[in-house]
Amino acid sequence: MSLQEIIGYPPNHIEYYEQALTHRSVAPQNSKGRRNDNERLEFLGDAVIETVISDILYRRYTNRDEGFLSTMRSKLVERKNLGRIAKDIGLTKLLRTDFGQNGGKSHNSYLGGNAFEALVGAIYLDKGFKGSFRFIQRLMDQGHIDMARTARVEENFKSVLLEWGQKYKFDVKFVLLSEDTDNQTGKQFCYAAMVEGREIARAKGYSKKECHQLAAKRAMKAIHRNPNFEHSLRQMNLSRRVAEDLLPSILPTSVISSTL
Repeated sequence: MSLQEIIGYPPNHIEYYEQALTHRSVAPQNSKGRRNDNERLEFLGDAVIETVISDILYRRYTNRDEGFLSTMRSKLVERKNLGRIAKDIGLTKLLRTDFGQNGGKSHNSYLGGNAFEALVGAIYLDKGFKGSFRFIQRLMDQGHIDMARTARVEENFKSVLLEWGQKYKFDVKFVLLSEDTDNQTGKQFCYAAMVEGREIARAKGYSKKECHQLAAKRAMKAIHRNPNFEHSLRQMNLSRRVAEDLLPSILPTSVISSTL
């Protein structure tokens, strides 16, 4: 696929795009020792992408709060996602590097995402903000950027947490901690996401559903940040189940009956 097919129009200033597609590994130095690579365009493109995505989210999800919009934006603009888009549209095949056929995977796992940011920076310099907006909107129309799917994932954290609990046989509950009836904007709730009786995260909101989703989201982030957390829970869960299995063989039947 050619550059023109990717961006959807003939470029006015081809030099911007040549720079966007030049990795520092192959960029020659000028007389001042500066390389004409795509890193400065990455910086510019990163800001442009965030602005365009923020604008689209703000106008599309008129009833959603700042937390939802911020999370959606961070998912859409993360390097991994941008790298996938770069590969899908054929951009990585046009990138000039000295990494050979493997595309620099062993050197930089974010190579494609960086190139995509640089490309948007080049489009901004060549066509302005409107041109950048049209390019990203075109990618959405083509299905490379799927906001609806991302929104569905963001809204389903409670199900993700419950399925995670079922997978490892953890007891997952949402416990009401407080209700603030004096709040002038309406009754506000506070719920905690509990795993094996331990509070993992809590959240406040104006509905049970809102609290559960936000608490579940925070809980999953906390779990992913601590790789040892899941292991310790599994060990604790295993110890409890072993103890429960051994209980009948240790205690007399009369004692077990009296404790039930």
